[in-house]
Amino acid sequence: MRKFGVAFFWAAVFGLVFGGASFFRIERQDFTGDPRWHVQLRLLLERVEWLTYDWRARQLGEASQRSDEVVIVSVDDETIANARETEHPEWAMRPWPRELTGRVAAQVLDEGAALVILDQSFRDVSPRTCAPCKGERLQSDDEKLAALLEPRDGKIVLTWSFSNERGRPGERPLTPVMVRLGEFETTREAFSMVREGLSRKAPVTYLISDGKPVIWAGAASEAKAKELAQALNVKTVQTRQRVPSDDEHDVDEAWLTQRIAEVAVEGVDPTRLVRARSIEAPVAPLLLWGAPAGAATLLDDPDKRVRAVPLLVGGEIDGSPRALASAPLLAVMALVGSRSLEYREGRLRVGGRFDVPMDPDGFGSLRWDASEPGRGGRGTVKRTVPAWRLLQNAEDDAAGRGVRHYDNDLAGRVVILSDERAMGAATVPTSIGELGHAAVLAQSVVGLLHSTGIVRAPPVSDFWLTIAFAFMGAVLAVVWSTLARNPGWLAWVFTIAGVTALHALAARQLFVAEQRWVAMAAPLFACGLTFLAAQGYARTIEKGLRDFIGRALGGAVKADVFARVERDLALMRPERRPLTVYFSDIEGFTAVAQEKEPAEVVKVLQTYLNDMTDVVIESGGHVDKYLGDGLMAFWGAPVSLPDQVAVACEAALAMQEKFEKSRPELEKTCGRSLVLRAGLETGPTVVGEMGTLHRVNYTVMGEPVATSFRLEAIAKRYGSRVLVARPVVDEVGDRFLFRTVDRVEVGRLAEPLEVFELIGRAADREKLGPRLEKHEAAMKAWRERKFAEALEAFKTLAAEADDPLIDRYVARCEAYLATPPPETWSGVYDRDE
Repeated sequence: MRKFGVAFFWAAVFGLVFGGASFFRIERQDFTGDPRWHVQLRLLLERVEWLTYDWRARQLGEASQRSDEVVIVSVDDETIANARETEHPEWAMRPWPRELTGRVAAQVLDEGAALVILDQSFRDVSPRTCAPCKGERLQSDDEKLAALLEPRDGKIVLTWSFSNERGRPGERPLTPVMVRLGEFETTREAFSMVREGLSRKAPVTYLISDGKPVIWAGAASEAKAKELAQALNVKTVQTRQRVPSDDEHDVDEAWLTQRIAEVAVEGVDPTRLVRARSIEAPVAPLLLWGAPAGAATLLDDPDKRVRAVPLLVGGEIDGSPRALASAPLLAVMALVGSRSLEYREGRLRVGGRFDVPMDPDGFGSLRWDASEPGRGGRGTVKRTVPAWRLLQNAEDDAAGRGVRHYDNDLAGRVVILSDERAMGAATVPTSIGELGHAAVLAQSVVGLLHSTGIVRAPPVSDFWLTIAFAFMGAVLAVVWSTLARNPGWLAWVFTIAGVTALHALAARQLFVAEQRWVAMAAPLFACGLTFLAAQGYARTIEKGLRDFIGRALGGAVKADVFARVERDLALMRPERRPLTVYFSDIEGFTAVAQEKEPAEVVKVLQTYLNDMTDVVIESGGHVDKYLGDGLMAFWGAPVSLPDQVAVACEAALAMQEKFEKSRPELEKTCGRSLVLRAGLETGPTVVGEMGTLHRVNYTVMGEPVATSFRLEAIAKRYGSRVLVARPVVDEVGDRFLFRTVDRVEVGRLAEPLEVFELIGRAADREKLGPRLEKHEAAMKAWRERKFAEALEAFKTLAAEADDPLIDRYVARCEAYLATPPPETWSGVYDRDE
């Protein structure tokens, strides 16, 4: 009970600690800044959980097939190498001209792709200017790309990046004069004017007057203000001086970007989303109302690995928090032609067609379709296409050849156009290895198209799972300590490893089959630490228990008996039980102890007691105590022993035989004649753990103890070796040979005690039988007061062998023939001898 109590206590402690850490999971906002100590501890546990997540993600990847619904078109080394061999040197420029990027995107759509995501940065103005055709005005590289984007009905998605840390505000030009660009009926009209103003590098202010947007732009002077108004086709020029309040209403490319990316999501709290405090927006000419632009920033976990993509990020427009869509999410929204989003029960529904897992922070976990990155930058999708092939096909179409060099098989697919050189050699660490930025976006789009992703178990589920594992560790510890008293550390390791393996298999199966992420780290830590703590306490208890049993039983106990008592302490409780008790003593050894050196005496005594103890233990008996050269033992406790009387008799004979073998050597060492004499009795006793707080012993008390002691004491009188009483003879008289010795009066017994000598086994009857029969006949005559007949019989026996017992009875018969005993004689010889 103590082990159970302590084990369950540790289960409660570790279960609540790790279960609480699972329930109160760290939020993504905890990843930044200087977290408090409890966050650091939970983050440490989460790091271990992420390692198990990565293993499961690779297992899922092995069981998956690479998707061909998303294709990566890459401006790779093959593209540049082939471009150098053509008459178009601009194809080999670094970075690519944006007009050329637009041509490739347009060619992708011309070859049947459903949508293109431009995974490139457009935050800086392109330094290139495109040569105009005859009759056209000079256009910038950015304007050329914008011209290619506009007619594509939102099928080309721009990307932008952000940071959740506020960036330094840029230096704004000195523009003391404000020019009114117009008042607009709709936000879209105002958006276009803001874009035009920003495209001309003018600071723009967005005001609301009577519910309508009013746009103002800054200029360095009145002349510059009029010049700007004329360029923007503002008919009525109205100017004023800039005031400090205008600063609060200034807008820039980030404002335009948020307007484009803004989505209304039912069920989402924008304040919980990761905040895009600093946006690296595309340049203004590319920000078209009908051209989607979504976030493409990949946020890693504190261990620097990306496991989820933000589908929604938090923005702020006109002082109000808004939800902004990522590029992958905008892509699938464009495919279904709907901007309807609804978040419910951990899933984001897109236009009634797609239903993807997403956490309240706006992140969708990546479901990898491979266990390792593919070659050629394809990541986990099926293939990548060099941009060179699109360029070549575009040339074929422009030349009207009617046939293309390459069949890129892009029909109906989502394409991600990426410039490997522009992204540099930097890769993104993920659960399955290092991937390119475009490859991660591609996997995110695949997950959205298939409405798949990893769903993490609710915190309450992980909490109860952790509690269950903690109590499982407690049960395992108690079971181990009960079944195996000293299993060793290796058994502990195998137990914990077994539990870990079983839980890992179950968690893997859930992850692979149902894409469900259940906690592994917290339950296993709770189980393992509970197991170790409970086992440590159990070991302490077991050691104390073994020490207690060892002190109570003594060292002279058979191993299996010790083990049974250790398993069932009830065996040591005081109880009434029939036992067979044995006392022995070496006649003549007391004088040796007075004559010899102590070390020599102890050496002889150790040899003798070791031999006798071995016999007792091997026979299943228990050595109660050593009394100098005496020994007390009993059979039948603490573990019940079938046929204990026979076993005790056999052990008594074996001790005599063993002593006789060693006696010559002992007598030589001691210089005296030595005789082992013993008494044996069976009967009801009180046996069990007895003692005080200072000393405890497992011992026996009762009449058999006193009787066996008296029998050993009187054995010398008759010259006998092993004396027993009537109960022993009645119990095993058919299996051992006994001869009648005497009837003696014992003070506490109402009837005289019948004394017999154990002389051998039933197998010795042929050898000892004739003399034993004569002896019993003589004793029968003695008991029947036929002293003359008994005398003759005893004299015959005396003539055959020297026997102190027979000599004693010869003297007794002669004494009773001279003076007979009274008629009430009970068979007890009451005269001095």
